[in-house]
Amino acid sequence: MAIEAIIFDWAGTLYDRGKEMLFPYSEKVLEKLSPKYKLAIISKAVPDSIETRLKQMDGIIKYFKVIKAGVDKTPEQYIECMDKLKVKPGNTLVVGDKDLGGVQIGKKLGCKTAWVQIGKYSHEIQDKKTGYHNYKIKTIEGLLKVL
Repeated sequence: MAIEAIIFDWAGTLYDRGKEMLFPYSEKVLEKLSPKYKLAIISKAVPDSIETRLKQMDGIIKYFKVIKAGVDKTPEQYIECMDKLKVKPGNTLVVGDKDLGGVQIGKKLGCKTAWVQIGKYSHEIQDKKTGYHNYKIKTIEGLLKVL
């Protein structure tokens, strides 16, 4: 099945937690992906704060059709996001920097997954219990090569 939508994690995937700014290539990647895919963000954050931050970052909010935030990431958030995007799990790619967070939820729901191995979660170990990802990339820029 072809990918129709991409659900991104925010901090550690598109946004550098340590420097409190976008990774240098994030906007370029979003610009290239947005004409081909429906883009969304699901983040562990206060909903108002992430939307405010996205608006402040050179207007990158324009690339996202759905933005969801909450204290924790839940399967229900991903299902609701896919419903709003009108896509099925098999046509959705979940991208994040933490194997045991949203990427794990995406795998369990039947989405394709991409693990961005950068930062403090880059050394997590995949095994039969956690499952394996469709893609392992070093930066979000790697999506442009695998899609």
